[in-house]
Amino acid sequence: MQTRPFGKTGFHTTPIAFGAMRAEANSAGISPILLEALEKGVNFIDTARNYGESEAIVGRTLKEWRGSKPYIATKVKPLDVGNWRFYVPMEEQFTPQSIVESVETSLRTLGVDCIDLIQLHQWYFLWTERPEWLETLKTLQSQGKVRHIGVSAQDHEHDALLGLISSNMVDSVQIVLNAFESRPFVSVIPHSQQRGIAVIARCLFDHSGALAGGMTEETLAKNDVKLSNSSREIRTEYLNRIARLKTDAHDEGMTLATLGIRFALSRPGLSNVAISLANTQQLDEAIGAASQGPLPEELFQRICREHVWIKNFYYFSKATVDGNKPS
Repeated sequence: MQTRPFGKTGFHTTPIAFGAMRAEANSAGISPILLEALEKGVNFIDTARNYGESEAIVGRTLKEWRGSKPYIATKVKPLDVGNWRFYVPMEEQFTPQSIVESVETSLRTLGVDCIDLIQLHQWYFLWTERPEWLETLKTLQSQGKVRHIGVSAQDHEHDALLGLISSNMVDSVQIVLNAFESRPFVSVIPHSQQRGIAVIARCLFDHSGALAGGMTEETLAKNDVKLSNSSREIRTEYLNRIARLKTDAHDEGMTLATLGIRFALSRPGLSNVAISLANTQQLDEAIGAASQGPLPEELFQRICREHVWIKNFYYFSKATVDGNKPS
């Protein structure tokens, strides 16, 4: 894999990053697929204090790794992990004390002396006027506990980052980006590129993973609690839209997953895509897709025009969608 500059940090990242949100450990407590990813050249790991045992699994796995040290990114845990949509004052989610405690816990759990990238795990536009979070992280940076500072925006709230980017307050931002959510290509990504700020993309296969292909209405409802709480009408619309996108992929001789990866990597302003990889087949397809380069420009533009669909299953329920078709 050819690497990409990670903003102005001086680090060059592989376009495929190991998204550790769903990392699973074997009987020895380590992740074999993470070790395999590192062996095949992946040099960026994205985890979070809020991802259950993820940091612990990553930390134990890295103790078994004998190659070059990967770049490790994690996130500060919010005080209220249940609030991911509606504005609250910063002190209800992050205080100087909670930030320090979260970072210290991450250092111990990961087994490192310094975190390469620490990200605030939520962001609202009005927080741009609140400097204490950054002052706290800058202090930790001066102590050698944090190397770079970033922010991870909640789902579909990427434009809330624009003020942060304009002010050059961070080294990186993380956003949702996929064939249904391509709007960052006209806002956050080019703006970040102009400012030398790295961009990490997540949810490349959407929250359910359905944009990787192979899902049915039954498996979606079974495997994704958010979708199981939505109406059948929404699930049918979702699958119909995926089928249309899959047709575009097959017409170009590629799988839906390959299309999604190449789509995201079609612009140099994106630094990498953090993907939850569960097995060797998924890992090899992701690396292979990245090596094929960007999509043909006509196909890229067509996906941006014809497949954008703004929705968020985190907030769908039978009570709220009955009688209302998804936009």
